[in-house]
Amino acid sequence: MTGPADPIPAEALARFTAAEGRLYPLALVDSTGFEVATSLVGLVAAELRRDGADVASVLARRAELIDRVPRLAADAGLDPSGLPAEVVVDAASALRCRELGGVGPGAIGGA
Repeated sequence: MTGPADPIPAEALARFTAAEGRLYPLALVDSTGFEVATSLVGLVAAELRRDGADVASVLARRAELIDRVPRLAADAGLDPSGLPAEVVVDAASALRCRELGGVGPGAIGGA
């Protein structure tokens, strides 16, 4: 690959990195919180897979999805206490952008 077809703005990459940096360490210190976080990220990522066909559309849905996280959590029987909705959405957006080829391995969070 010569580079991403739909590059991600630096500001969004910074948000993605910060979100993943906040969520992943939960696995070591709060396994229940990590399970809730990964479930919520998965729910938001599923929303983005349905309606986020490219990086631009993923980024455009951020505000809407931040507003929807509490409802998605409630519908799934999850308690999102302590998990800011924007962190969940940014982590899900990072995942979806990877799937779309907008970022390569290592471009977010050093993974």
